[in-house]
Amino acid sequence: MCGIAGFNWADKELVKKMTQQVPHRGPDDFGFYTDRYVSLGHRRLSIVDLSKKGHQPMQNITGSITVIFNGEIYNYKRLKEELEKKGYKFSSESDTEVIVYGYEEYKEGIFSMLEGMFAIAIWDKKNKKLILARDRIGKKPLYYYFKDSKIIFASEIKAILEFEEIEREIDFQCLSDYLSLRYSSGNKTMFKDIYKLGPGEYIIYSNHKIEINKHWKLPELTQTRTPEENEVDGLIEKAVEKRLMGDVPIGVFLSGGLDSSAIVGYMSRLTDNIKTYSVGFGDNTDETKYADIVANKFNTEHKNILLDKESLSILPKLVWHLDEPLADPATVPTYLLCEKVSKEVKVALSGEGGDETFGGYQSFNYIKNLISIKKIPSFLRKGAISPALSITSNMFGYPRKQILKLGAEIVKSDDLIENQKRLFYFPFDEKNKSELLIKSKEVNLSNPIDKYLHEIDNPWNNTLKYYFKEWLPNDLLMKVDKTSMAHGLEVRNPFLDTDLINYFSSIDNSYKHKRLLFRKAVSKVLPDSIMKRKKQGFTLPISNWFIKKEFTDRLLPHFDNLSKRKIFDEAAYKKIINNPKDFRNDHRMWVLLNFELWNKIYLDKINYNKIKI
Repeated sequence: MCGIAGFNWADKELVKKMTQQVPHRGPDDFGFYTDRYVSLGHRRLSIVDLSKKGHQPMQNITGSITVIFNGEIYNYKRLKEELEKKGYKFSSESDTEVIVYGYEEYKEGIFSMLEGMFAIAIWDKKNKKLILARDRIGKKPLYYYFKDSKIIFASEIKAILEFEEIEREIDFQCLSDYLSLRYSSGNKTMFKDIYKLGPGEYIIYSNHKIEINKHWKLPELTQTRTPEENEVDGLIEKAVEKRLMGDVPIGVFLSGGLDSSAIVGYMSRLTDNIKTYSVGFGDNTDETKYADIVANKFNTEHKNILLDKESLSILPKLVWHLDEPLADPATVPTYLLCEKVSKEVKVALSGEGGDETFGGYQSFNYIKNLISIKKIPSFLRKGAISPALSITSNMFGYPRKQILKLGAEIVKSDDLIENQKRLFYFPFDEKNKSELLIKSKEVNLSNPIDKYLHEIDNPWNNTLKYYFKEWLPNDLLMKVDKTSMAHGLEVRNPFLDTDLINYFSSIDNSYKHKRLLFRKAVSKVLPDSIMKRKKQGFTLPISNWFIKKEFTDRLLPHFDNLSKRKIFDEAAYKKIINNPKDFRNDHRMWVLLNFELWNKIYLDKINYNKIKI
């Protein structure tokens, strides 16, 4: 893993300043290239070919092609053999060199041939073209600014902001989407005029213009294949095996859930040396006892890391690393887990993508339940069941309280799609935002998920498309990349192997319902206690924390400051802040807190070390 940066003119000092903003992404080496038309910068985290031969920027023999690259290419050895047969001579064991000569041979066609995770910049000197590319699923981020014929790009926004002509302004449409989703939707960022390159996309900059193309698309969701457990078993093992490549120690994030436990189980077929790491909070959300079961089963070298609400003190620094507000509560434990793990290994495997690929989310699995609920007479749902669930919820704490409150909302509603949206547990809906945002009439208040759920397809397919095209690249994978690279740690995701995605895209959704096929395949590997446990998300127990006055009092100065920015209606804003125990207000406060910290750090330019939580 690495950090890349550059732009389309010569300025060695500026490109140095840009890479100096991301030394955490590449603590092992750095390099630069400039000519009249381009400046490129690179920070290196050495994983494959640790020698100086892997130094970047990397060029072909003639110097006509220059590449900087962040990521890992799992099929680079096979591509290298093919290129060698065509007469290309290699001087390193680096996967970067395969990209160099792959582009020389196949031009932009090389991107569709690469298996792995990547953000790539290529300067084609002969044709005066700057090309930027991002991997198929969006595991590695790549941001860009394009205005007045100037294109600037980097792995992190903070590097782009070193170009002082960029005005630090809020994109209010992005803010509206963020209030719904907790992250920046599509190709937008919270910074006006700074964008994300989308998953499977590449940009060609030439003649003062940019052209955006696709090198890979999510496969159509069909029902053409009859699945077999043995095939799935083999595909998972190969996916894990691919991600064991490298010349450094490798660990595993082990929550004790089905995904991470399966990775450990399959990894045990391939190696005896497994290091596993778990994080817990010592409360009813703690999963470390399940992680211990898996670690004992497969005889791993295991460590549990215990956190508490004082861990929240790192939030300002974390917001700086994230570049823009990402109010997924799991960012905090993931960041702290990566900090500990990075002291022992340079690479870790993680279970992101399992729910998307195999069918694990409630919003996918409970669609049949929502359809059945609608068949109950309205007077019974609204007059008896919903009030009963609401009253009963007050007898419990998190997470059962939230589940019962959610059930009360769903039973009361007649709208199937709105009920499905409730399963995603979005903090703010359209009505909330119209009351909260002062500029509500200037933006589209609808939830970006609407364009997926209203597609002419079945609701199961629509849900999966949302997860792959929005949730994964803009929340889960962004969270994992930024929190791991903050500590110079590379994270790999076996369940996002495109062979697995292609396979599960071609089978009937009934095999994905509650992970039926996946569970059958991994049941041969995992102990019964793990197979039988209920699904539990990896997150921060903010619902337990926000009900405690001493905790919310610590946050009041930040909320008070946000109220002075004239972005939110005072009455609507105070209603949330003054009632932290109301349903969903814990997550709404978390969204607002992260937004305020981002304002302090990136718009007010306050050093994160001076901000206290």
